[in-house]
Amino acid sequence: MALALMRFIGSGIGIYGRGVLLIPMEQDLNVGRDMISLVFAATILPPALLGPIGGKLMDRFGGRRVLVISSIVAGMGFVSLLWVNSFFMLVVVYMGFISLAYNWCIWQAPTAITNNWFLHNKALGLSILSAGVGAGGFALVPVVEFLVDSFGWRDTSAIGGVALAVAGVSVGIFVRNRPSEKGLEPDGISAPASGSPSRESWGFTARQAMHTRLFWLMLVGAVLWLSVELSMQLHFFPLLISKGATTTTAAWFTGFLAAMTLGGVLLVGWLSDKFDGRYVLSFFGLFLAAAMVVLLVTGSAPGYLLATVLLAPVDAIWPVLWAIIGREYGPAFYNTIRGTIYGFILYGSVAWQYLPGVVFERTGSYDIWLIAMIVVALITTVIFYFAARSKVVRPVDVAP
Repeated sequence: MALALMRFIGSGIGIYGRGVLLIPMEQDLNVGRDMISLVFAATILPPALLGPIGGKLMDRFGGRRVLVISSIVAGMGFVSLLWVNSFFMLVVVYMGFISLAYNWCIWQAPTAITNNWFLHNKALGLSILSAGVGAGGFALVPVVEFLVDSFGWRDTSAIGGVALAVAGVSVGIFVRNRPSEKGLEPDGISAPASGSPSRESWGFTARQAMHTRLFWLMLVGAVLWLSVELSMQLHFFPLLISKGATTTTAAWFTGFLAAMTLGGVLLVGWLSDKFDGRYVLSFFGLFLAAAMVVLLVTGSAPGYLLATVLLAPVDAIWPVLWAIIGREYGPAFYNTIRGTIYGFILYGSVAWQYLPGVVFERTGSYDIWLIAMIVVALITTVIFYFAARSKVVRPVDVAP
């Protein structure tokens, strides 16, 4: 729960809250929506490039140390937005201070620590962690909208940065990297007698994992799924504004979307522990396609409500993906494998927040993007279905 607090705070300023910041940023810095979207899209590049290195650091030193240091750096980055008065400086701050540190303290370190603590309920445990994103979006997006209206986007960003740094240091005091540090095994089981094999000791290497079909199917499926997730996280708020909603209405539905993803993540995580998570993702990919259809044709509150409900599973890709990786490839080199596939996924997803802004700037609406997302979501469903039918064969040098 302490790690979920990091995502609760982070979602308010760095995930769902960014949609609230987007419009005042473009107005204040006198640039188009496509350019602001490009900045947010480009923040994917440093974590993508350094994902494998981050994984190795967490395998060697533990996610706890990485979480504390990166949360302080990211917090300082958000505070430094107080002095940003040009598009160039916005790029420098986001790329130089916020991008990598924010990613590691909100996404990578909490995931690494949580994975170490679960085997049988891995997907649910990671889903509870990710539920912090939905809870934070629901609770904090209206607060962000109020702060932006009252004090501006710079002061709001600084407040969020201070909260992020304080949360990171506080969480670092309580969490432990592995259950063995408290004399336990994963799932809270007492540690085995001296000389008995530990369940933390086996696993594929990253090179061995990359030689399996499942690795690449999950990678491609995740990249396509993220086309919906990332574009909605940034553009859901301005999309509703473009359809005639007021800022208050758009903020309310954005917060409600975050609340729905809270329940959606927990439901998908629970189902993925009961059934094969790949089949579960394949099924809920149909929900994403349906949501894009509704957003394409609707222009009223009932339609926004239906689309929001259908988008409830949109944030579930990460906990289920990491649970599948942990189960299939083992814990020994988990963070290195996760960092490797994560880097590839981010490279493949770099355009998902930028392209909707380009479409809007060129056409004045998001319709072309929504049509494209319908097709992509349906393809995603097919890919995860084939991933579920791909079995991983352990090399002879990988112990069960």
